[in-house]
Amino acid sequence: MVEGKCMYMCPESERNLRELQRRLHPFEIVKGTEKTKRPSADPDATVKEYSRPAAGKAEVIPSDLRPPKVLFKTWSYLVDKILSKNDISYLARYNFVFDRLRSIRQDAVIQRSEEPEIITILEQAIRFHHLSSYRLCEQSMGDFDTKICNDHMNECLSRLLLFYQFYPNLCRNQVEFQSLYLLCNLGSTNAAMHILSLPVKIRKHPRIQLALHLNRAYLEHNFVRFIRLIEKCNYIESCALLKYRTSFLISSLETMNTAYHSKVLTFPACVLSNWLGFDSAHQALCFCQECGLTIKDNSVCFTKGAMKERSKMKHKRTFSQKFVDCKLKKRSPPDIIKGLEIKINETEKPPVDMWNYVN
Repeated sequence: MVEGKCMYMCPESERNLRELQRRLHPFEIVKGTEKTKRPSADPDATVKEYSRPAAGKAEVIPSDLRPPKVLFKTWSYLVDKILSKNDISYLARYNFVFDRLRSIRQDAVIQRSEEPEIITILEQAIRFHHLSSYRLCEQSMGDFDTKICNDHMNECLSRLLLFYQFYPNLCRNQVEFQSLYLLCNLGSTNAAMHILSLPVKIRKHPRIQLALHLNRAYLEHNFVRFIRLIEKCNYIESCALLKYRTSFLISSLETMNTAYHSKVLTFPACVLSNWLGFDSAHQALCFCQECGLTIKDNSVCFTKGAMKERSKMKHKRTFSQKFVDCKLKKRSPPDIIKGLEIKINETEKPPVDMWNYVN
């Protein structure tokens, strides 16, 4: 097992190489040298970038690896100094932090790190991915790939749950992330069984119970109950649930189209908006129109056979003031990502090497 010896956010060799090759990110350049022939790297701002493992690549040396405490210092810098740059677009901030986070996780994996700092990094990384997935949901696929973001979030979550398994006394935030695990896998039998196998004290927690109720409403296609339960979720939980919104709304409209079909009666848009959690009646009408339903006098005409095939619908993910934005309460991205502080016994080690169970 390799032990990192680099005490900087970026190894000096990489910093000098990227400066020479002019591959410094604008966040890493010394102010005043941006327009020079060779911009200078700021040692206090340059962060090790992600490097994809490749066959034949030289073995990693300790001086290029950052130990857990330096990894945590690096992650804290990214959260406090980069994500707080409100004068820069969130997409630009996300792209930089996303790449450097991959590098942090890579260093931790190579060293098979089991220190408490890694748990904190994983927890905050999961919040970062959920926050970003929502904040960038209206970006084009070319600028932001939701699937890639979610895939990395799932990797962090899987690794975190493994840590929880081997560090039973280091799990002060376990309820939050066990709940998120189920919310990210609604309808999954394996996810539900995992939650039901947790200790009673955790399983009976209100946040876990809320996630179980949401899972049941999702399986039963009880759209009214599902929407009401989302109102009780916190900001990050609501961000996680956004990925189900479009498909769940379409399923709900299909059910209502069968239940309320009529050749003479219409369904009020204001009622539909309230039932399905749209921000406004106008938003509800636009969504129904895209599904193929006829709109008449601020009402929806439900008619059998009117709904389009799902493959022909072109819904786009949008922000939700009612279920997500209203829960932000003027908190900044760093505030959301940091969540609750974790105070743990740094000397505790698991009885079995956790990394034997990591693929």
